[in-house]
Amino acid sequence: VVGTCAGGAVADTVVVPCGRDNTLYESITGTVSNGSGPYFFVGMTTGGERRRGLIRFDVASAIPAGSTVTGAQLKLNLSKTISFDLDVWLYRALKDWGEGASTTGAGQGGSGAVAVAPDATWLHSFYDTVFWSAPGGTSQGATPDYAAESSALTAVGNPLGIYTWGSTPGMVSDVQAWLDNAGTNFGWFIIADETGSGNAKRFDSRENPVGTNQPVLVVTFTPPTCYANCDGSTNAPILNVNDFICFNNKFQAGDAYANCDGSTLTPVLNVNDFTCFLNRFAVGCP
Repeated sequence: VVGTCAGGAVADTVVVPCGRDNTLYESITGTVSNGSGPYFFVGMTTGGERRRGLIRFDVASAIPAGSTVTGAQLKLNLSKTISFDLDVWLYRALKDWGEGASTTGAGQGGSGAVAVAPDATWLHSFYDTVFWSAPGGTSQGATPDYAAESSALTAVGNPLGIYTWGSTPGMVSDVQAWLDNAGTNFGWFIIADETGSGNAKRFDSRENPVGTNQPVLVVTFTPPTCYANCDGSTNAPILNVNDFICFNNKFQAGDAYANCDGSTLTPVLNVNDFTCFLNRFAVGCP
Protein backbone atom coordinates (compact mmCIF):
# COMPACT_ATOMS: atom_id res chain seq x y z
CA VAL A 1 0.00 0.00 0.00
CA VAL A 2 1.28 3.48 -0.82
CA GLY A 3 -0.11 6.50 0.99
CA THR A 4 0.40 9.03 3.76
CA CYS A 5 -0.75 9.30 7.34
CA ALA A 6 -2.86 12.37 8.06
CA GLY A 7 -6.10 13.38 9.69
CA GLY A 8 -9.25 12.48 7.78
CA ALA A 9 -9.41 10.35 4.65
CA VAL A 10 -6.38 10.01 2.39
CA ALA A 11 -6.00 8.39 -1.02
CA ASP A 12 -4.16 5.09 -0.99
CA THR A 13 -3.01 2.67 -3.67
CA VAL A 14 -2.64 -1.06 -3.20
CA VAL A 15 -1.18 -3.65 -5.57
CA VAL A 16 -3.29 -6.79 -5.17
CA PRO A 17 -1.69 -10.09 -6.27
CA CYS A 18 -3.72 -12.55 -8.30
CA GLY A 19 -5.50 -15.11 -6.14
CA ARG A 20 -6.74 -17.45 -8.87
CA ASP A 21 -6.55 -17.82 -12.66
CA ASN A 22 -7.23 -20.42 -15.34
CA THR A 23 -7.90 -21.01 -19.04
CA LEU A 24 -11.06 -22.34 -20.67
CA TYR A 25 -9.84 -24.51 -23.57
CA GLU A 26 -12.57 -25.21 -26.12
CA SER A 27 -13.26 -28.94 -25.84
CA ILE A 28 -16.35 -31.08 -26.43
CA THR A 29 -15.37 -33.30 -23.49
CA GLY A 30 -14.51 -30.52 -21.03
CA THR A 31 -11.50 -32.43 -19.74
CA VAL A 32 -8.80 -29.82 -20.46
CA SER A 33 -7.54 -27.11 -18.10
CA ASN A 34 -4.33 -25.51 -16.81
CA GLY A 35 -5.17 -24.41 -13.28
CA SER A 36 -1.64 -24.44 -11.87
CA GLY A 37 0.27 -23.81 -15.09
CA PRO A 38 2.52 -20.77 -15.61
CA TYR A 39 0.34 -19.30 -18.39
CA PHE A 40 -3.24 -18.63 -19.45
CA PHE A 41 -4.63 -17.94 -22.91
CA VAL A 42 -7.22 -15.91 -24.82
CA GLY A 43 -8.20 -15.76 -28.48
CA MET A 44 -8.34 -18.30 -31.30
CA THR A 45 -5.82 -20.97 -32.20
CA THR A 46 -4.72 -21.56 -35.79
CA GLY A 47 -7.10 -24.52 -35.71
CA GLY A 48 -10.04 -22.27 -34.83
CA GLU A 49 -10.42 -23.34 -31.19
CA ARG A 50 -11.36 -20.70 -28.62
CA ARG A 51 -9.40 -19.85 -25.49
CA ARG A 52 -10.83 -17.74 -22.65
CA GLY A 53 -9.14 -16.58 -19.47
CA LEU A 54 -10.44 -16.37 -15.91
CA ILE A 55 -8.87 -14.25 -13.17
CA ARG A 56 -9.73 -13.24 -9.61
CA PHE A 57 -8.22 -10.92 -6.97
CA ASP A 58 -9.04 -10.95 -3.25
CA VAL A 59 -9.64 -7.22 -2.87
CA ALA A 60 -11.48 -7.54 0.46
CA SER A 61 -8.31 -8.75 2.19
CA ALA A 62 -6.21 -5.90 0.76
CA ILE A 63 -8.49 -2.87 1.17
CA PRO A 64 -10.09 -1.65 4.42
CA ALA A 65 -13.82 -2.30 4.62
CA GLY A 66 -15.90 0.80 3.99
CA SER A 67 -13.37 2.30 1.58
CA THR A 68 -14.39 4.02 -1.65
CA VAL A 69 -12.68 2.64 -4.76
CA THR A 70 -11.60 5.43 -7.13
CA GLY A 71 -9.43 3.56 -9.63
CA ALA A 72 -8.65 0.03 -10.83
CA GLN A 73 -6.11 -1.26 -13.35
CA LEU A 74 -5.40 -4.85 -14.39
CA LYS A 75 -1.83 -5.50 -15.53
CA LEU A 76 -0.97 -8.68 -17.46
CA ASN A 77 2.33 -9.74 -19.00
CA LEU A 78 2.09 -10.94 -22.60
CA SER A 79 4.75 -13.64 -23.04
CA LYS A 80 3.82 -15.16 -26.42
CA THR A 81 1.68 -14.13 -29.41
CA ILE A 82 0.89 -15.23 -32.96
CA SER A 83 -0.90 -12.04 -33.96
CA PHE A 84 -0.84 -8.26 -33.97
CA ASP A 85 -3.52 -6.04 -32.37
CA LEU A 86 -6.33 -8.05 -30.80
CA ASP A 87 -9.20 -6.57 -28.80
CA VAL A 88 -9.43 -8.21 -25.37
CA TRP A 89 -12.36 -7.50 -23.05
CA LEU A 90 -12.98 -7.99 -19.33
CA TYR A 91 -16.42 -9.23 -18.29
CA ARG A 92 -17.44 -9.53 -14.66
CA ALA A 93 -17.94 -13.20 -13.77
CA LEU A 94 -21.33 -13.93 -12.20
CA LYS A 95 -20.56 -17.48 -11.06
CA ASP A 96 -17.75 -19.00 -9.03
CA TRP A 97 -15.16 -21.22 -10.73
CA GLY A 98 -12.19 -23.35 -9.79
CA GLU A 99 -8.44 -23.61 -10.09
CA GLY A 100 -7.05 -27.13 -9.67
CA ALA A 101 -3.63 -28.78 -9.84
CA SER A 102 -3.61 -29.34 -13.61
CA THR A 103 -0.50 -27.95 -15.26
CA THR A 104 1.37 -28.02 -18.53
CA GLY A 105 4.57 -27.52 -16.54
CA ALA A 106 7.35 -25.77 -18.44
CA GLY A 107 5.70 -26.48 -21.80
CA GLN A 108 4.12 -23.85 -24.03
CA GLY A 109 0.68 -24.61 -22.55
CA GLY A 110 -1.37 -23.98 -25.67
CA SER A 111 -3.07 -27.38 -25.59
CA GLY A 112 -3.67 -27.45 -21.85
CA ALA A 113 -3.45 -30.42 -19.52
CA VAL A 114 -5.82 -33.04 -18.12
CA ALA A 115 -8.31 -31.30 -15.83
CA VAL A 116 -8.19 -31.98 -12.10
CA ALA A 117 -11.03 -31.13 -9.73
CA PRO A 118 -11.90 -28.33 -8.99
CA ASP A 119 -10.59 -26.94 -12.30
CA ALA A 120 -12.71 -24.75 -14.54
CA THR A 121 -13.00 -26.21 -18.05
CA TRP A 122 -14.86 -25.33 -21.25
CA LEU A 123 -17.91 -27.19 -19.91
CA HIS A 124 -17.44 -26.92 -16.16
CA SER A 125 -17.13 -24.11 -13.66
CA PHE A 126 -15.92 -26.83 -11.28
CA TYR A 127 -14.71 -30.05 -12.88
CA ASP A 128 -16.52 -32.33 -13.25
CA THR A 129 -19.78 -31.76 -11.37
CA VAL A 130 -20.77 -28.08 -11.85
CA PHE A 131 -21.45 -26.75 -15.35
CA TRP A 132 -21.50 -23.36 -17.03
CA SER A 133 -24.89 -22.34 -18.42
CA ALA A 134 -23.36 -22.86 -21.88
CA PRO A 135 -19.98 -24.22 -23.03
CA GLY A 136 -17.27 -21.62 -22.52
CA GLY A 137 -19.60 -19.52 -20.38
CA THR A 138 -22.36 -17.21 -21.63
CA SER A 139 -23.77 -13.75 -20.95
CA GLN A 140 -27.22 -14.79 -22.16
CA GLY A 141 -30.22 -16.56 -20.63
CA ALA A 142 -31.77 -16.66 -17.19
CA THR A 143 -28.54 -17.63 -15.39
CA PRO A 144 -25.64 -15.97 -17.27
CA ASP A 145 -22.07 -16.85 -16.39
CA TYR A 146 -20.71 -13.36 -16.99
CA ALA A 147 -22.05 -9.84 -17.46
CA ALA A 148 -23.40 -8.82 -20.87
CA GLU A 149 -21.58 -5.48 -20.77
CA SER A 150 -17.79 -5.44 -20.70
CA SER A 151 -15.94 -3.69 -17.88
CA ALA A 152 -12.88 -2.75 -19.94
CA LEU A 153 -11.22 -3.22 -23.33
CA THR A 154 -7.57 -3.14 -24.37
CA ALA A 155 -5.95 -3.84 -27.72
CA VAL A 156 -3.12 -6.31 -27.15
CA GLY A 157 -0.44 -5.99 -29.79
CA ASN A 158 2.57 -7.90 -31.03
CA PRO A 159 5.24 -6.53 -28.65
CA LEU A 160 5.68 -8.70 -25.56
CA GLY A 161 5.42 -7.09 -22.13
CA ILE A 162 2.90 -5.54 -19.75
CA TYR A 163 -0.58 -4.55 -20.99
CA THR A 164 -3.03 -2.58 -18.87
CA TRP A 165 -6.84 -2.58 -18.66
CA GLY A 166 -8.49 0.44 -17.03
CA SER A 167 -9.07 2.36 -15.05
CA THR A 168 -12.68 2.42 -16.28
CA PRO A 169 -15.99 3.08 -14.52
CA GLY A 170 -16.89 -0.57 -15.08
CA MET A 171 -13.75 -1.87 -13.37
CA VAL A 172 -14.17 0.58 -10.49
CA SER A 173 -17.75 -0.58 -10.05
CA ASP A 174 -16.69 -4.24 -10.10
CA VAL A 175 -13.96 -3.79 -7.50
CA GLN A 176 -16.21 -1.70 -5.26
CA ALA A 177 -18.87 -4.42 -5.38
CA TRP A 178 -16.30 -7.08 -4.51
CA LEU A 179 -15.06 -4.99 -1.59
CA ASP A 180 -18.56 -4.39 -0.25
CA ASN A 181 -19.69 -8.00 -0.74
CA ALA A 182 -16.80 -10.45 -1.03
CA GLY A 183 -19.27 -13.28 -1.65
CA THR A 184 -19.95 -11.88 -5.13
CA ASN A 185 -16.27 -11.74 -6.13
CA PHE A 186 -15.82 -14.26 -8.93
CA GLY A 187 -13.34 -12.11 -10.86
CA TRP A 188 -13.40 -11.55 -14.61
CA PHE A 189 -13.74 -13.54 -17.80
CA ILE A 190 -11.03 -12.37 -20.23
CA ILE A 191 -12.38 -12.79 -23.75
CA ALA A 192 -10.72 -11.73 -27.00
CA ASP A 193 -12.16 -11.11 -30.46
CA GLU A 194 -13.20 -14.59 -31.59
CA THR A 195 -14.30 -13.78 -35.13
CA GLY A 196 -11.10 -15.00 -36.76
CA SER A 197 -8.42 -17.62 -36.13
CA GLY A 198 -4.72 -17.67 -35.41
CA ASN A 199 -4.78 -14.71 -33.04
CA ALA A 200 -4.21 -16.35 -29.64
CA LYS A 201 -2.38 -14.50 -26.88
CA ARG A 202 -0.49 -16.07 -23.96
CA PHE A 203 -0.26 -14.24 -20.63
CA ASP A 204 1.75 -15.18 -17.57
CA SER A 205 -0.28 -16.56 -14.67
CA ARG A 206 0.09 -16.22 -10.92
CA GLU A 207 2.13 -19.44 -10.94
CA ASN A 208 4.69 -18.03 -13.34
CA PRO A 209 8.19 -18.35 -11.81
CA VAL A 210 9.03 -14.72 -12.68
CA GLY A 211 7.30 -12.74 -9.94
CA THR A 212 7.30 -9.44 -11.83
CA ASN A 213 5.40 -11.11 -14.69
CA GLN A 214 2.50 -12.31 -12.55
CA PRO A 215 -0.90 -10.56 -12.85
CA VAL A 216 -1.67 -7.69 -10.49
CA LEU A 217 -4.64 -5.44 -9.83
CA VAL A 218 -3.72 -1.86 -8.91
CA VAL A 219 -6.50 -0.25 -6.87
CA THR A 220 -6.74 3.36 -5.74
CA PHE A 221 -9.15 3.99 -2.89
CA THR A 222 -10.16 6.40 -0.17
CA PRO A 223 -10.25 4.77 3.27
CA PRO A 224 -13.28 5.19 5.54
CA THR A 225 -13.70 8.83 6.58
CA CYS A 226 -13.14 8.12 10.25
CA TYR A 227 -10.13 5.82 10.12
CA ALA A 228 -9.61 5.81 13.90
CA ASN A 229 -13.07 4.33 14.51
CA CYS A 230 -11.58 0.88 14.15
CA ASP A 231 -14.43 -0.98 15.85
CA GLY A 232 -17.08 0.82 13.81
CA SER A 233 -19.01 1.94 16.90
CA THR A 234 -21.85 4.44 16.60
CA ASN A 235 -22.48 5.18 20.28
CA ALA A 236 -20.89 8.26 21.85
CA PRO A 237 -18.04 8.62 22.34
CA ILE A 238 -17.37 7.01 18.96
CA LEU A 239 -13.60 7.05 19.56
CA ASN A 240 -12.63 5.24 22.75
CA VAL A 241 -10.25 2.69 24.22
CA ASN A 242 -11.94 -0.08 22.24
CA ASP A 243 -10.52 1.40 19.06
CA PHE A 244 -6.99 0.96 20.38
CA ILE A 245 -7.76 -2.66 21.27
CA CYS A 246 -9.27 -3.15 17.80
CA PHE A 247 -6.22 -1.64 16.09
CA ASN A 248 -3.83 -3.79 18.12
CA ASN A 249 -5.79 -6.92 17.21
CA LYS A 250 -5.68 -6.03 13.52
CA PHE A 251 -1.95 -5.27 13.79
CA GLN A 252 -1.31 -8.64 15.41
CA ALA A 253 -3.36 -10.36 12.70
CA GLY A 254 -1.42 -8.58 9.94
CA ASP A 255 -4.59 -6.94 8.61
CA ALA A 256 -4.07 -4.37 5.81
CA TYR A 257 -6.08 -1.87 7.88
CA ALA A 258 -3.21 -1.66 10.39
CA ASN A 259 -0.80 -0.25 7.78
CA CYS A 260 -1.81 3.25 8.88
CA ASP A 261 1.28 5.00 7.52
CA GLY A 262 1.06 3.28 4.13
CA SER A 263 4.62 1.95 4.28
CA THR A 264 5.85 -0.57 1.70
CA LEU A 265 9.20 -1.50 3.26
CA THR A 266 9.53 -4.72 5.26
CA PRO A 267 8.16 -5.02 7.88
CA VAL A 268 5.13 -3.18 6.49
CA LEU A 269 3.49 -3.16 9.92
CA ASN A 270 5.71 -1.51 12.53
CA VAL A 271 5.75 0.95 15.44
CA ASN A 272 5.14 3.86 13.06
CA ASP A 273 1.64 2.52 12.46
CA PHE A 274 0.83 2.92 16.16
CA THR A 275 2.06 6.53 16.06
CA CYS A 276 0.01 7.13 12.92
CA PHE A 277 -3.10 5.63 14.54
CA LEU A 278 -2.62 7.80 17.65
CA ASN A 279 -2.44 10.88 15.41
CA ARG A 280 -5.61 9.85 13.58
CA PHE A 281 -7.35 9.24 16.92
CA ALA A 282 -6.29 12.66 18.20
CA VAL A 283 -7.76 14.37 15.14
CA GLY A 284 -11.08 12.62 15.74
CA CYS A 285 -13.90 12.12 13.28
CA PRO A 286 -14.75 15.02 10.94
